[in-house]
Amino acid sequence: MSTKNALDFIDRGLRDSELRGRLNRATTLSERDDVLAGEALAFSPPEFEEAFYQRLTQCQEAEQADQLKEFKAWWDLLSQSFQPAPCGGQCAGCGAS
Repeated sequence: MSTKNALDFIDRGLRDSELRGRLNRATTLSERDDVLAGEALAFSPPEFEEAFYQRLTQCQEAEQADQLKEFKAWWDLLSQSFQPAPCGGQCAGCGAS
């Protein structure tokens, strides 16, 4: 894994709707990681954060920064969807299992 892969992922993810669609269709963390590995884009969460901030500092216009921040928000939501509920699904309040 590498920060370079995360940088490549950000660059491709911003313009490649087919890649984003395949990631959106993944139903498990393993499937999501398989999509990334199949594209030679494997990276760790800290590497993604480093790449994001590196790209953010390179933005020369507010519109570029906003687009990058929206991409990060999408990635964070997608990544969180694979995380277990904080309560472990024990409560019935949120419907997590």
